[in-house]
Amino acid sequence: MRKYQQLALLLISCFSVGILMMYKSENNRLKYVLKYVNFFGRNDAAVLRRLQNGTDTEDEHQLLKTAFSKPLPVWQLIGDSFHAYSAYWKRNELVAGGEAHVIVVGRKGAVVDFRCNFDVGGRSVQGKFRFQRDATEGVVDDSGATFTYYNFFCQVSRNFGQPEYVSFSDTTASTKRQVKLRLRYVKPVNANTNSNKDTKTTTTTNSAPGHVRLPATICVDLVSFNMSSPFARNADAMLQFFLFHQALGVEHFLVYNYDELSENVVGLLERTKLQLYGLPFNFPFLQTNTTTARIRQLILTDCLLRNVNYAGFTMLLTPNEIVYPNARFASDTTRALQQQLRHFSTETSRFELATFAVCFDDHKKLLLDNIQYDPEVKAPYKLLLYRLELPPTQMLLPTASTVELPLSSGFAHRYVDCQHVGKDGLHDWRNGVREDLMDHINALRNEVDLLI
Repeated sequence: MRKYQQLALLLISCFSVGILMMYKSENNRLKYVLKYVNFFGRNDAAVLRRLQNGTDTEDEHQLLKTAFSKPLPVWQLIGDSFHAYSAYWKRNELVAGGEAHVIVVGRKGAVVDFRCNFDVGGRSVQGKFRFQRDATEGVVDDSGATFTYYNFFCQVSRNFGQPEYVSFSDTTASTKRQVKLRLRYVKPVNANTNSNKDTKTTTTTNSAPGHVRLPATICVDLVSFNMSSPFARNADAMLQFFLFHQALGVEHFLVYNYDELSENVVGLLERTKLQLYGLPFNFPFLQTNTTTARIRQLILTDCLLRNVNYAGFTMLLTPNEIVYPNARFASDTTRALQQQLRHFSTETSRFELATFAVCFDDHKKLLLDNIQYDPEVKAPYKLLLYRLELPPTQMLLPTASTVELPLSSGFAHRYVDCQHVGKDGLHDWRNGVREDLMDHINALRNEVDLLI
């Protein structure tokens, strides 16, 4: 009799365990469904818009592709010792004439002596040549560099029409020849805003079919970024760089050295309606750790010149740097980042974000799950958000007006390897973040979590 009781007890136990496992499985499935029900019921439906609708019409995309990537920049020889990357034309506002601004590097110690002219409808117009060494020359620590970074200018004082090319001739070269550079126009002709800047995009009338002004763009530096680092080899981490910024309202990325981006990451990004503009960077001189700051500076110059009049804000970031402001770049509310920064003077064009050196663990699914940072890691440079309302040459000056934003307005993470931790140990970056900002960051996290 006792054996039958024990057998019955064993059968009941097995049956109970089976029912428990079944209920656990159903509960997990129900939680999964509820997660997506909650997502599709949200008011902003940011992720849904990204997956299905996109943000640009076909016409807008074509206009922006032309604006950001044509003519395609490339390093080309313009003299025995000098190479030019990109050339920009800016017409004077109040007086006749204008000037071409060309980003150039030259062999260290080479003599600068050029002549320049413009091609205007097949007619050659003589210009006045001048040059400037970059404002950071002598400031950045790159004494081992074999090159010098210059800004070449070719000026005219009369209106001859819209030039298509600027040509340079090196008078010190052994072979005298003119090298033509196609010009990109810094400011669209007759651009008159006819919609509110606070909307997602601003359309302006132009000599072209139209002109779109974006709330923000990001320039991505794959030139100085270590593509063999653990972060770069992690496809999910690289993907999250774009997705987190997309959640903030940035959908246009200008990628320098675009070919370094893996096909796997590019393929995944194509599904998100993001717009990537590939810009080559076939730098003609040796790149070392001592030249990183100078190369970053010339990329920044091109980034600002390429974005001015086409975006309200821009930043130059590497893929392991993610910004977390307290609001999205564009929204219909007064909390939008654009609205908040309007309280500062128009002379203030640079906003510095506090940066945490966060320890990267490639076993964690989301970057925000990395919560420890090393307070003793020194940042190689400041992370600056640029408001594109002043001429780029003014924004690049060391004396340009800069505001250091408080932690409550936002911050940035730079994900690093924490192999050698400082004496102070690791800290939790969340401890200094206000509750409302943390709620905003968690909302961004949930959006990205659905896409990874």
